[in-house]
Amino acid sequence: MEAPKTRSPNHVPKGFTLLEVLIAAVVLTAGVVAIMWAFNTGLYATTDVENVDLALNIAQAKMEEIKNSAFADLADSGPTADPDFPRFLTTVNVAEGQNPMQVDVTVNWDAKGGQTGFTLSTLIADYSTQ
Repeated sequence: MEAPKTRSPNHVPKGFTLLEVLIAAVVLTAGVVAIMWAFNTGLYATTDVENVDLALNIAQAKMEEIKNSAFADLADSGPTADPDFPRFLTTVNVAEGQNPMQVDVTVNWDAKGGQTGFTLSTLIADYSTQ
């Protein structure tokens, strides 16, 4: 019969302890949460850039429409929804009684955290009176 084995002082147990497994799980979970947060933030940033680009195109189109109209016909309007993009509201402000007149085209839309927008400005002169 064999004698029972005794542990030597240099014996190192094999495998992982419960504490090591828990720490590894916490670190892995924190990494996955950080990656998901970064992905979500990137998705919102992409949407914001697309909205700004679209709003800029709407404002430029409205500005071209205003530049092609008669000086006497310039007047405030809006806010009106764009026919092709109803989430975007366009407002035109005209500083009347001046030559040249300052014309501001503002485009607003709903974004995460509230409403946002920007304004394009130009001066339009009446050359027919000179």
